[in-house]
Amino acid sequence: MDVLDILRRQAGRFQCPKCGESLANCELEMIGQHDDQSLVRVTCAHCKDTRMIAVAIATEVEPQTPLVDHRDQPSDDLGAAISADEVLDARLALTTFQGDLNSLLR
Repeated sequence: MDVLDILRRQAGRFQCPKCGESLANCELEMIGQHDDQSLVRVTCAHCKDTRMIAVAIATEVEPQTPLVDHRDQPSDDLGAAISADEVLDARLALTTFQGDLNSLLR
């Protein structure tokens, strides 16, 4: 697995903390690597700010707890699916809510 290749493909999703420009064309240099951890020097192509980042690549592992599959349960146990409009309505209602969590859940 090439860590620098993975970082190059993902760099455009991030912005330089100094100038705010995309890190899509940044310079990447591997400083050190041990097992699944790497130390990489990142240099912004725009402002030349240099940062060191620590990268850990997770390997695929078995889940520690079994996943629950609700598809086998009767649908009336689950209730109706929440629509996108209901989520937006709840968000709008919460923006004006004044109180603590206990009073919200009562």
